[in-house]
Amino acid sequence: MAKVLRNAILVDVDPIGVEPGSLRIDGGCIADRDAHVDPRPGDEDVDCAGAVVMPGLINAHAHLYSALAAGMPPPPTPPANFREILEHIWWRLDRALDAESIATSARIGGLDALRCGTTTLIDHHASPECIARSLDFIEQGVADVGLRAVLCYETTDRNGQAGRRAGIDENRRYLAKCREARDGRFAALAGAHAAFTLEDEALDALSALADEFATGVHIHVAEDPCDERYCRQRYGTSLIDRLADYGILRPESIFAHGTHLDTGAVARVNEVGTAVAHNPRSNMNNAVGYASVTAYRCPVLLGTDGIGSDMFAEARYAWFKARDAGAGITPDDVLGMLAASARRASVALGVTLGKLDVGAAADVVITDYRPATPLTGDNLGGHFIFGMGSHHVKDVIINGRWAMRDRVIVNCDEPAMRRHAVPVASALWTRMASVECQRTAPSQ
Repeated sequence: MAKVLRNAILVDVDPIGVEPGSLRIDGGCIADRDAHVDPRPGDEDVDCAGAVVMPGLINAHAHLYSALAAGMPPPPTPPANFREILEHIWWRLDRALDAESIATSARIGGLDALRCGTTTLIDHHASPECIARSLDFIEQGVADVGLRAVLCYETTDRNGQAGRRAGIDENRRYLAKCREARDGRFAALAGAHAAFTLEDEALDALSALADEFATGVHIHVAEDPCDERYCRQRYGTSLIDRLADYGILRPESIFAHGTHLDTGAVARVNEVGTAVAHNPRSNMNNAVGYASVTAYRCPVLLGTDGIGSDMFAEARYAWFKARDAGAGITPDDVLGMLAASARRASVALGVTLGKLDVGAAADVVITDYRPATPLTGDNLGGHFIFGMGSHHVKDVIINGRWAMRDRVIVNCDEPAMRRHAVPVASALWTRMASVECQRTAPSQ
């Protein structure tokens, strides 16, 4: 059944624009957009009551496996730096994951994303004790909720050569699966942890995999100074040169963070056009510093690095952190990160996301935000940062179908999923307690 969304304030971020209007959604796409669109016989007529209607948001760097981490017991030894955060917390959590907890994390993370108006996730996964088919488990969890996703497995050498091979194999299997399906719902990138846990053989294999599937590598880059320092100590070269030498620095790749790339490295990234995913809340939480996004002329995406998928909140923090750091960005620059995220996901999935144009995928968020001050294209950024929030998300349409209606999830039994997640999380935490710290990262 086609849907007509009437009496809306249509908000665009790519390019930025605001206008009153209506949409007709049919067959998974936006079929018509005009000041007035009359419903046809059989259409579902939706009165938006003068509220903002906007494209679904994209989380450009997610870690769904962290969805069951809220409230988990603290590590035996408090981490003193970024390396120890990995060793004492996240590398113990990922080694405790099994098939059920992976799928459950994806469902809970997907539910949380949907309630925030986030309709597509570019996820980065790790589960060293359950690698084979792990991306299928995530896909199923995300599909149960009704979202889209671009997935990869975190290839690393921290679990030995067998672990590296298994990671490469899982990436290759899922890349081939998505290439065959090409359904616009799921896609893949080659995945890697960070250069300081990757030997040359791993980088070579990842580059070959990206070449084979004409895709990019989703990898953490210079999140902390240890990444650069280890590269120079171990290999006698800069981090960016090492990534370039092995073909990881390419336009199709996503470099998560880019917090500690020097001026020359930033220039190299800008020249190639590799996308950088900015994760301000995670950077603050891990105390790794501020990524000076104003230095980047390449696409700057916006991600959460596992701290939920509330892109309204992430945009707000991107603004506040930039102000605190004295960076000269504008509210429109923040909206530009959301637009760049949608463009990157569109390329991977083969559909047009992040737009309310005719022919674009019908991933649409209906809010109850009725501005009490003038709302125009010139001040949309100010409304997005200081007025709008995920609490205004009322309805979500994905691929032309209701995914959330009147704040009720449509495709699944949300209360049952959340009840099921509690014992799964408890068992995960119990397994995690018996996992020893893995001290394979470089010293500070």
